Amino acid sequence: MSGADHARQSAETLAVVRRMEDALAANANDMARHFHEDFTWRGNCGCGLKRGLSKFRRNWQLPFRAIFTDRSYNTEKFLADGEWAACFGHIEATHSGPFMGIAPTQRRVRIPYMDFWRIEDGRIRDNPVNVDFPAVLAQLGRDVFAGLGWEIYDRGEAEPPTCTETPRTDVPAPMADPKTPLEIVRAMEAALERADVDVSAYFHDDFDWIANYGCGTKHGLEEFERNWYAPFRAAFGNRHFATALHMQDGDWAACFGTCEADHVGELMGIAPTGRRIRIPYIDFWRIADGKIAENRVSVDFPAVLAQLGVDVFGGEGWEAFDRGEKTPPAPDNS
Repeated sequence: MSGADHARQSAETLAVVRRMEDALAANANDMARHFHEDFTWRGNCGCGLKRGLSKFRRNWQLPFRAIFTDRSYNTEKFLADGEWAACFGHIEATHSGPFMGIAPTQRRVRIPYMDFWRIEDGRIRDNPVNVDFPAVLAQLGRDVFAGLGWEIYDRGEAEPPTCTETPRTDVPAPMADPKTPLEIVRAMEAALERADVDVSAYFHDDFDWIANYGCGTKHGLEEFERNWYAPFRAAFGNRHFATALHMQDGDWAACFGTCEADHVGELMGIAPTGRRIRIPYIDFWRIADGKIAENRVSVDFPAVLAQLGVDVFGGEGWEAFDRGEKTPPAPDNS
């Protein structure tokens, strides 16, 4: 595909996504204009998996509308790369319906989200998503991590574990002298998988690592290494990053995938089990002068804890709608 054709496809992809987002904000009920009937909505733990438009409507769109009203969508960044688009941002809404056992409070809440969409024939075919329900619950007075989220390291309330792991020799070395955003993030990913101790070749000293609830925010490379990279390596060994998609748009790159790892260290009160687990992630990176200047992240710790036997949502996750165990609410105008 020529550069002009790729740019044209990327623009068309982004236009499809923007029309869909406008329809959601307008409480539209005719979503077949935007999604294939058999599309897949792949949510994070607590949100569920919706196979097909009817299940997306019944088990996500309508309950979301019933519970969170007067919504304003604030997408901070869109990326488009061929048939794929992605974004991160947040919804501002009023908590107007029962949510995971919490009665309506009428509070305004902030609902962070990250989305990827694959477009086929002018409509959405695949939609990997992360909606930060733990952050919403925290705003409503419930901490699903019971005070053990890694923000405690950022606030100096707990000492992060140190890591004695040595760099691995069974993983290929990162690409030398990466240039493009994709080359830079792929080389960085390889360095993390190798457990390289010094990753300063890929991050600016003052870069910002901004993550979902339970993971924290790290300002600068030193905080990232101390409050995220070292504890992550201490908890999860023998890591393999199985990234499903990389994409880039201008000075931004993004990806989604899973990190496969062994649970070798304490995690939020759970002693090491030695189990092989999957850690879903989404990343957006802004590149400046050959290094990462900003990293927006979602790491699905509730999914990890679920694999270790802890349901942080206490049975109230919206997977219950998908399994037919609970009836999802719906707004009057559905």
